[in-house]
Amino acid sequence: MKRLIPILLVCLCLPACHKNNSSKGLCPEKSISMDDTLILNIDSIFGTGDFPSKEEMTKMGNVFYQTESDGWADTYPGWYVQEKIKAVATDRELCSMARFSSVPALRAFAFYVLAEKRHKACFPILCAGIKDDATFSRPSYDVIWTWNVAEYMISTSLSDSLFSPQQLFQLDSLIAFTPGLSHLDFQVWSSVCRLSDTLEIYDRIRELYLEGHDNMLIELARYKKESDKDLFIAALKQYKKGLDREECEEKTNFALAGLKNWQDADFIPLLEEIRDYELKRRYIDYGRLVVLFKAVMAYDDDWAYHFMEETFETKQAYKKTMYPENLYKAYYEEPERVRFLPIVSKYAEKPYDWDWYHSNEK
Repeated sequence: MKRLIPILLVCLCLPACHKNNSSKGLCPEKSISMDDTLILNIDSIFGTGDFPSKEEMTKMGNVFYQTESDGWADTYPGWYVQEKIKAVATDRELCSMARFSSVPALRAFAFYVLAEKRHKACFPILCAGIKDDATFSRPSYDVIWTWNVAEYMISTSLSDSLFSPQQLFQLDSLIAFTPGLSHLDFQVWSSVCRLSDTLEIYDRIRELYLEGHDNMLIELARYKKESDKDLFIAALKQYKKGLDREECEEKTNFALAGLKNWQDADFIPLLEEIRDYELKRRYIDYGRLVVLFKAVMAYDDDWAYHFMEETFETKQAYKKTMYPENLYKAYYEEPERVRFLPIVSKYAEKPYDWDWYHSNEK
């Protein structure tokens, strides 16, 4: 029955969000129905009254300005157009822009203005746009960020606590069980993590990993299924595809992060291989070192202690500057690993910014 709950929620959601019908299941709150937003021809409002003309709109381009200044004492030309839209657009026009503008930045900007108003139409608009993978630029002073529309809408909604607990649960279900959301990789992972705290969704987690969501390895490890062991071994063997080959291969790191929850003798040879590889390579993956140490310390036995001791005692010829610092980070993020305190006390170096790191990342 647990397996059916999120699937049922998605089935309820998709008609409401994608066909714009009202739904008692997923989109119960309505101050404006999706039908009301459909009747506007978005192109017809440009240049009417105080609304910017199409010529003015070209100054914005596919850009949503986060700040007025470009960081060099000048104002972005499109900023004034953006502010004009914010001042004169009705809620109905904003809803139409958020759904049907041909410019991704304008869809994101209109949603942002609605979110500032805490408008109840935000939820069905987000549900309808969950597959919107179109990208836009969002400069802040002289730093430019790139977003896709769906990712931005979700981030804005969560940071502003825009939705009710029920809506958040429904949104997590929609994200976790809708195929084709590779543009929402981090959000898919976050939704799965929240759902898996209360629901048995192992089958979907495995499906997501096979669909290309490598971070699902972290969740899969919690189930410790013998049938998944080959997946982890294969991912751990990817360790040579990294910075030195200019590839962004994270399977190994995700597998290591998962192994903090799954200790098995079959993984030990590869943990040792990865350690030796990292010590010898020219460009160390510092993030990998932390998760490697956590995975090893989770064994909490004589082998793990010897592994850590050998790393710092007998392999000094390969020791890199940041290696002791990463031991410190790994240990103090896992304070129950008291067995390893003698090694940390002897070899670890406290990061120069540890107080900030510890208070912000713990």
